[in-house]
Amino acid sequence: MCSIAGILHKKRPIAAAQHDEMASLLDAMHHRGPDARGALQCASWALLGSNRLRITDADNPGADMPLTSVDQRLTIVYNGEIYNHRDLRGRLSRFPFRTASDTEVVLAAYEAWGLACLERLEGMFAFALFDRATQTCLIACDPTGQKTVYLWEDDEALVFASEIDPLIKDPYRRKDWDLDGLAEFTAHRFILGSGTHIRQIRKLESGTYLTRTPGRQETGRYYLIPRGDLSRTDVPAIEQEIRSAVIDGCRRTFDLEVPYGLLLSGGIDSTAVLAAARGAGLPMRTFSIGFQPTGQLLPRSASVFDEFAYSRALARELSAQHTEITLSDTEYCAYLDRWIETAGEPLGSQEAPCLIRLFEEAGREARVIFSGSGPDEVFDGYSYGRAMADAPLAELPERYYAAFRWSGATDLERLMPRHDAARLLTDKVRQILSLYRDWPLDSLQAVQLLHFHGRLAVYEFRQMDLISMRHSVEARSPLASTEMVRAAFDFASGLKQSGGHEKGIYKQALAGLVPPAIAARKKQGFPIPAEMWFSRPFAERAAILFDRGAVLSGIGLVDPRYLRRLWEDPDPATRNLFSRLYTAEGILRRQAPHLAPSRAA
Repeated sequence: MCSIAGILHKKRPIAAAQHDEMASLLDAMHHRGPDARGALQCASWALLGSNRLRITDADNPGADMPLTSVDQRLTIVYNGEIYNHRDLRGRLSRFPFRTASDTEVVLAAYEAWGLACLERLEGMFAFALFDRATQTCLIACDPTGQKTVYLWEDDEALVFASEIDPLIKDPYRRKDWDLDGLAEFTAHRFILGSGTHIRQIRKLESGTYLTRTPGRQETGRYYLIPRGDLSRTDVPAIEQEIRSAVIDGCRRTFDLEVPYGLLLSGGIDSTAVLAAARGAGLPMRTFSIGFQPTGQLLPRSASVFDEFAYSRALARELSAQHTEITLSDTEYCAYLDRWIETAGEPLGSQEAPCLIRLFEEAGREARVIFSGSGPDEVFDGYSYGRAMADAPLAELPERYYAAFRWSGATDLERLMPRHDAARLLTDKVRQILSLYRDWPLDSLQAVQLLHFHGRLAVYEFRQMDLISMRHSVEARSPLASTEMVRAAFDFASGLKQSGGHEKGIYKQALAGLVPPAIAARKKQGFPIPAEMWFSRPFAERAAILFDRGAVLSGIGLVDPRYLRRLWEDPDPATRNLFSRLYTAEGILRRQAPHLAPSRAA
C-alpha cells in the first residue's frame, strides 16, 4: 500500500522544475508510504514517483519503488495488493524475479500479457507502468474502485497522484472550482463518475485504464460486471457459490506479514470475515465504536445507539481480542474537523469521523485492517432496490435521484438556483446504466449496479482509502472480490430480498458461518445520532456557513438566505444536509488559497 505520482509532458522535456514538483507531490503523501520514497525519470517526457508502505515482502528494500525490471524495459509505481500474486508468479516463471513482492508480479504480468494483464489481477490496485520499448505509460485502477488515481490535465501535461489534495496544492498547475461538481455533491453527498470539484482534475474510474505515448492518449474500460443468469432460482447452488466467494475472498486476503486487525460492527459482513479468520486459524484483534449519551445525545433517544452488545458477544464467541471506543458529541465534531483535513474531494460521510477514530486506535498496533465493505451495495443491503423495484427502468434515474438527496424538505432548486443538480445526476445514472444496456434488467437489479459504480467505488472505498492511509494502515475488504460481485449478479434479483429481508439470499448462504442471531439481524448502518446536527459543538462549527467569508455562498453555489431558512427548520432530515455543507465549506476554505494562477512549470 503506497502513494503514486507522475508527470507526463506532452510538448517539452521534463526539467528541473518537474523534479521539484514531484518532490512536493510525494511530500504531501508521505503518510501513505513512510517506509521508502523514490522517483525516476523514465523518458525525456515521463517522471514517476512513489512512497512505499511495506506490507508484502515487507523486509526487502529491493521491493521499494519505482521498481524496474532486470532488462530496464519496464518501471512501475504501484498502490494496492494483488491477492493472487503467488498464483500468477507460478505462471510467470520465465520472468527473472528479484523480489517476493506483488509489485514485481505486475511487471511480469504486463511483460507476458500486455494490457490483458489487467483482467488477471485479483485485488485492489492503482498503478502506473512505463514501457521504454513502446514509450507508453499505462495507468490503471482495480475493478471495484478500492484504489484510484486523480488526474490533472491541460494541453501541456498530465499529472497524477493517489490523492487529490497534492494536485490542488501543486503551485505549478492552474485550478478552478467546478461548480457543477459541487452542485452534484450538495445534492448527492459525492460526485459520480470521473468528475471532481476541480475543473482540471478528474478521477480514473474503477475498472478503467489510460495509456499515454508522446503523441497519443487513450482511455478504456477493461472490467464490467459479467452478465450472469438473471433468471436462476436454484437456491442451494446459489447459496453455495456465495458462501464459497466469501470464504475464498477472505482466505486470499489472509496472506500477512505485518500486524493486523478487523473493524467489527456486529453486522453480518464483518462477522463473516471474523468467522472466516477463525476457520483459517488466524487470531484477530477487533475494534468497534459507538456514542456516549452526553450533551444533546440523550440516552432515551431512539437514534442514539451502539452495537457493542453484538460485537462484544461475537468477539467473545470467536475468541477475538476486542477494543471498544466511544465518542461524545464534542469528540465526534473534533473528528469531523479531522475529516475536513483529510478529505481532498468533498465527501458527505457522517461515519468518516468514526472511521478516523477507529483507525487512529487500530493503527497503533496494526498495519493491515480488515473491513466488511462490499456486500451491501450488490446484495441490496439497504433495501433501496426493493423500494424502487416498481419503477419502470426508464424512470429509475429520477427515482434514484429523489431517494438519495438525504436533505429532508430542502428544495435544491431554491438552494442552488443556478444549477440543475437533478439533470447532472440523472444524466450520470443513465450513463452507468447504458454500460449494461444488453442486460435484461429490472429496477431492483439496476439499483445494485448503480451502487456498485457509485456508492461503493466513489463513496465507501474513497473514504476507507483516505482515512486508512492517513494513518499509514492498509485497509482490506475481502468481501469486495470480483468473484463476490459476479456471484451477486448470477440469479433472479428477487432472491436479494428472499423472505422479505435485505440481503436475503446472502444471509441464507452464511447461516452456517455466522451465528443465527447475526444472520437474522436487520441492517443498522453506522450509528450516527440525528441529534448530533442540533448539538452545540456542531452548531458552533456550522456558523461558518453564514459568515462573510463563506465560500459556498461566495462562489455562487448556494443562496445564503434560503440556507438560513433551512437552518431554522427543526426537522432532523433537513438539518442532515448541514453535515455535508459544513464538510464542503471546510474543505473549500482550506483549498481556496491554492486556486490561483500557477507558477511557470
